[in-house]
Amino acid sequence: MPIYYFEIADANPAIPCVGENLPSLAAARCFALKYAGLLIRDQGEVFWGGEEWVMTVSDVNHLTMFTIMICSTDAPATLNLKMLI
Repeated sequence: MPIYYFEIADANPAIPCVGENLPSLAAARCFALKYAGLLIRDQGEVFWGGEEWVMTVSDVNHLTMFTIMICSTDAPATLNLKMLI
């Protein structure tokens, strides 16, 4: 089975690169979504800082297979709420 590497850019705190043996690129895509969801859930308040969150998935030759990019943005209606809190 091929090894796929899942690396998070500029995570604070740093998240180590994870390597997984998976049967196919489709399986790597499914794993990436599940893993990203877990990481974002665990980062809680850090995720809502407005910075782009990027996961790059590469193969054993360090060739990028795909990238997941997620960014959170507060709506203008919530900006006044922050001032009240």
